[in-house]
Amino acid sequence: MDNVTYIANIEHPVQLGVMIAIYFFYTGLSAGAFVLSSLGTVFGIKKYKSIAKAGVVMAVALLAIAPLHLIGDLEQPQRFYTLFFRLNPRSAISYGTFLLTLYPLNSVIYLWFMMRRDFAQGAQSLTGFRQRLYRFLTFGNTDLSEHAINRDEKWIKRLGTLGVPLALLVHGYTGFILANIQARALWHTGLMPLIFLMSAMVSGTGLLILVLIITQRFLSPEKALTIERQSLIFDIVQLMKWFIVVDGTLMFIDFIVLYYTNAAGHAAAELFLYGSHKTMFLGVEVGLGLLVPFILTLLPRTRKSLGWISLGSFLTLIGVIAMRVNFVIGGQQLPLSTDHLNPYTADPKHLLMIGLFALTEVLILFLAFRFLPVYGIPKNPATAQKQFVSGQNAVVK
Repeated sequence: MDNVTYIANIEHPVQLGVMIAIYFFYTGLSAGAFVLSSLGTVFGIKKYKSIAKAGVVMAVALLAIAPLHLIGDLEQPQRFYTLFFRLNPRSAISYGTFLLTLYPLNSVIYLWFMMRRDFAQGAQSLTGFRQRLYRFLTFGNTDLSEHAINRDEKWIKRLGTLGVPLALLVHGYTGFILANIQARALWHTGLMPLIFLMSAMVSGTGLLILVLIITQRFLSPEKALTIERQSLIFDIVQLMKWFIVVDGTLMFIDFIVLYYTNAAGHAAAELFLYGSHKTMFLGVEVGLGLLVPFILTLLPRTRKSLGWISLGSFLTLIGVIAMRVNFVIGGQQLPLSTDHLNPYTADPKHLLMIGLFALTEVLILFLAFRFLPVYGIPKNPATAQKQFVSGQNAVVK
């Protein structure tokens, strides 16, 4: 009898690596920051109007870096532009290409209308580099009449209203892509877009809190955290608390259904609850990323401390990064035709790019908050950069 060789145990390598996971993280941060910025300008909650510019600046800065992770992950990154003229109407990724273009474009125009009055005022009252910069950014529109300001407000409302669904779609479509891959038990659920969106709100709120604390203390005209600003930050902390509750509830429901579904779903739940991903999921994503920040925002002593709140906000970022890595990479490591997990090792080149992109993001945010009128222009430019505002109790705890 002739020997017969059977081809079996075909490997299914991990195609979406850490670069894609971090891309999802950046888009989530941007979406969360934009939605929070819209609370004052679109939904009319007056106390949040003062953070609207900061939220949009963050949204634009994050979207400037996020697509670089996609381009860097391509085998031929110089051909990314072909996605613009090879539309596949049945592909969510094709629509994502245009969303990643339309959303930041809308956000930039939206931000310009929010800052136009400051640009015009700064072009008249400031001196030196900022005066030249602000004069250029007015694009010749220096009208400060009541009619011009009312027109700006109308455009802010329109563009903000358009920007909210765009922000949700830019991040929601990532969960939609994963949810439609039926072979991956961890991904194939209608909750996937909602889980991604709610974790985006958690991380976006966490980053916004950190940015507000740092920039208001060191980069605002007053260089001070006033009582009013601290009170607003504590209000945002309460929003983060409820985002954590909703995010944790969705995750809990998802894993209950996953655990008691078919064999593939049960194996996926076992991997995260008892297997090799247990530490990253239960320890980092759930423990450090959800439970600890929730406790810090719940206890009276810690929820009114900027130090503890900063720690909790930072931990939400770590937790959501872990969530992106767990779901994107872990979902592909579950075998489709073998009896062992698909191996994955991050490419050192990709890790280097992620680090360089993160440093670039920090630099962009610093320059934006340093030179743009995110918190308005100094009332007394000659001294505002050197002195604290007198009479304000601006102690950072």
